[in-house]
Amino acid sequence: MSYHLNASHTNFNKIMAFLYQIRADGTQVERWETGARPLVAGRGDCADAFVEDDALSRSHFLIVAEGEEFFLIDLNSSNGTWVNDARVTAHKLVSGEIIMAGESIFCFSKTPVSSVILPAAFLSLQSSDAARVRVRPG
Repeated sequence: MSYHLNASHTNFNKIMAFLYQIRADGTQVERWETGARPLVAGRGDCADAFVEDDALSRSHFLIVAEGEEFFLIDLNSSNGTWVNDARVTAHKLVSGEIIMAGESIFCFSKTPVSSVILPAAFLSLQSSDAARVRVRPG
């Protein structure tokens, strides 16, 4: 039996975005892609974006696409999720927004980036404050 892929029935232009874990100086620690499949960030083994940070919940927050937009949803985390210095339970994400969860800093972007310029409020953090990341196979 053979299979034929008909390009007219396949969406090759799928919406995609990126979640970066960053240090206080804006350099990238880790990068995860998200799109049609939701992305869970946390310290639990089932998290898609696994971060070694004891202040994170096992499943801390979720990023989900709806149409061409992306939304962050806090998953009833113990310490809360912050976007641009405001605590959120749900938030429509815009490229370049800074997410803080636990003691970790993240940046959301709809395009790949090599570094992030953090607002002055974040510059007082020490680069060692960013949690260590364990790479998980896809």
